[in-house]
Amino acid sequence: MKMLKKYPNRRIYDCDESRYITLADVKEMVLGYVPFQVVQSKTGKDVTRATLLQIIAELEDDGHESLLTNRLLEEHIRFYGDHMAHVMGPIIERELVGFLKHHDAIRAQYVAGLKGAASQGLFDRSPDLSALFAGLQPDSKNSSS
Repeated sequence: MKMLKKYPNRRIYDCDESRYITLADVKEMVLGYVPFQVVQSKTGKDVTRATLLQIIAELEDDGHESLLTNRLLEEHIRFYGDHMAHVMGPIIERELVGFLKHHDAIRAQYVAGLKGAASQGLFDRSPDLSALFAGLQPDSKNSSS
């Protein structure tokens, strides 16, 4: 697991590569499925979740559509301190993983259908469809297990 240290000046240091990195670099680690942990430089406290939340906030500030609606965030806040709070995280994670597996299965069926159409030459006269098909190829890093 890659170890990152976050300094009070908000700089992030990659201990494995002995260099400072940006939040964009951390986002690329997430997208590349690179396991990492972010700790405060002085205390060693794990601040990975805070860093991930910061990435989400920056994505939304950059105009990306929010996946976390106000209502969802409000309900999360209400669960803090609730006697059932300890079960919510695992439930939400399990449901999201199930959704992703279902999504991957549907995408694989869709791509298989397109491959069948491509093998019959249905895209030969349409470069736009060929480009679309190429963009739908499943990413080997994105497979859920």
